[in-house]
Amino acid sequence: MKLSNLILKAIFFTAIISTFLAFIINTLFEYNNFLDEADQIKKDFTKQRKADLKREVNKIYNYISYNENNIIIKAKEKLRNRVNDAYSIAYKIYNKNKNIKTEKEIQYLIITTLQNITYEKDTYFFINSNEGRAILFNTNSYLNSNKNIWNLKDEKGTYFIQKQSNIALNKKEGFIDNYFIKPNTKSNKAYDKLSFIKLFEPYNWHIGMGFYIDNLTRETKIEVVDYIASIRYGREGYFFINSLDKKALIHDGKRAIPPLKYPDESLFQKQLEAIKNPDGGFFFYKFNKLNSTKKYKKLAFVKEYPKWKWIIGTGSYMDELDNELLKKQNQLKNVIIVKSSIILLIFVFLFILIYFVSKKITSFIESNIINLISLFNSASSDLKKINLNKFTFIEFRTIAKKLNKTLKLRNKAEKTVRDLLEIINKNVIISTTDAKGKIQSANDSFCKISGYTEKELIGKSHNIVRHPDMPKETYKQMWRALLNGKSWEGELKNRNKEGETYWVKATIYPIFNKGKIKGYTAIRQDITDKKRVEYLSITDELTQTYNRRYFNTKIEEEINRAKRNNYYLAFIMLDIDFFKLYNDNYGHHKGDETLIKVSQILIKHTARASDFAFRLGGEEFGILFSYKNEEDSLMYAESIRKEIEALKIEHKANEASPYLTTSLGLVVKKGKELESIDTVYKLADEALYKAKESGKNRVCVSN
Repeated sequence: MKLSNLILKAIFFTAIISTFLAFIINTLFEYNNFLDEADQIKKDFTKQRKADLKREVNKIYNYISYNENNIIIKAKEKLRNRVNDAYSIAYKIYNKNKNIKTEKEIQYLIITTLQNITYEKDTYFFINSNEGRAILFNTNSYLNSNKNIWNLKDEKGTYFIQKQSNIALNKKEGFIDNYFIKPNTKSNKAYDKLSFIKLFEPYNWHIGMGFYIDNLTRETKIEVVDYIASIRYGREGYFFINSLDKKALIHDGKRAIPPLKYPDESLFQKQLEAIKNPDGGFFFYKFNKLNSTKKYKKLAFVKEYPKWKWIIGTGSYMDELDNELLKKQNQLKNVIIVKSSIILLIFVFLFILIYFVSKKITSFIESNIINLISLFNSASSDLKKINLNKFTFIEFRTIAKKLNKTLKLRNKAEKTVRDLLEIINKNVIISTTDAKGKIQSANDSFCKISGYTEKELIGKSHNIVRHPDMPKETYKQMWRALLNGKSWEGELKNRNKEGETYWVKATIYPIFNKGKIKGYTAIRQDITDKKRVEYLSITDELTQTYNRRYFNTKIEEEINRAKRNNYYLAFIMLDIDFFKLYNDNYGHHKGDETLIKVSQILIKHTARASDFAFRLGGEEFGILFSYKNEEDSLMYAESIRKEIEALKIEHKANEASPYLTTSLGLVVKKGKELESIDTVYKLADEALYKAKESGKNRVCVSN
């Protein structure tokens, strides 16, 4: 006798099947409408995204084009300003000394002053007489020699000295374009050089300076890339730039220094296909979001900038579309729930009708059910098979067979769970504490990384592994969150039993009992190697101060923090006086040793968590810090200057002191007065220039 046939024919055959059919047909109809609407949403969303991406890339394209077109204009402005500065310096020296010194002495002062003014590589002042005699040539003085350069020609055969003299005598100032082989290079290639010259009337000289155009183009590219890498729009929007020779200039939202080989060949080929259209093209791909390793579907638009052989692009993640579709799906679910409720009422009515029938059947099979439960409980506790001969109905025998299989699978699953727990114990760092933070348990991974046994850890607080360098504020924030019943997540620097440093990423959860916190569970991940890599990426290798890349990030964070809290933020730009002459006299090895000694003083003076020392380039350093007012900030800067001079490092070529000295430009602004990074940097640079002009070995404060 088959129990399933009896139940099917007596209870469900007519009523329930017909009700379910009606429900399924209606549900399918609603689902088809949902699919049609979802398809239209996808089309509209993709169309809007394409328009947005194309607009953003064209903005960047126009920005690049503007900067490329303005290279010569900016070069001319910079050359004119610098030569005018040199002319002004020369004239001041002449007027100051014309009645008290000989002509030769005045000329020597002018040449020595301009000779020591340095800018970028391959950029220097030159002075020639308008009769064709070299006065200051290639940073060398020819004042006391009669070096005739009247017939010098550039790589295209132009008598450029004659041309410069002609401009000076007839126009007093002007620009000249020549072609030269760059000094101090092994290449014989001639480069386009733009120069500006100005007549110096007292001695019938002309003073000038020149820029190599390719250097300016390279610098402009770097500035453009830096700016584009800093742009963010929307929630996840950023730009990328790749060169046609498969080098990534901006990758994953950051400028690649140096440019890296493009890591994804197939994705690069998609870009090449898209830029075959002069107006740019679209393609789909999968890519991780910023600060994430998970990949999402992304729509990108790219366009080629032919003059620089760049591929400019940006993309938009399509998960917003998924969220919109999820909303529609939830609406469909709500409709189905309402209709299901109606059907449920029908079911209730039907079940009342069939209740009396089912009651009779229930009594008939009750004995078999009780028997099944009893045997299952016994088999489950004793891990034995259920005896199939105890059942009358075929259905119950079938169930018993399935239960026997389930019991077998359960035993296997329990073993798997034990194995997984063992893996977690060996690879995940876990500990629990009571409400006061005293350790109650610590797994093998915790003991291994800390160097302590569990016995040594029980009853202790986590201060046993706390590193003294960790700010107290981190732990205050942690306990503030935990005591409020919230979890806390962050990175902690710890120290093991042997005194060695290690880093963990920790997540701590409160443990509740009847609404009260009875303890905490901490789960950690070893990130020591990651932190070491991070340290190397933001540190200058020679001086162990922070590097320029980290400066660009940190100054923006500190300015924003100062604006929020409206406290004083100070920035020092520090430059070693006559450092080029120091290297020339004592050698670059001594120069590196000196940079290390100076940086050690800067590191000592930036021990607070809110203070930072950076090497901005060459012998130029920067210090970000905060004090209560400008007077305290100035005292702080003076203490650094004095301590560096107190090193008593011999520097015979230093006009300001027999020892190595520094000049400092200081900017102190309250949060609401801060405008931008460029403004702060410019003010510090101007203050540093003022310190240099005022005789060096001093601190000048920006107005």
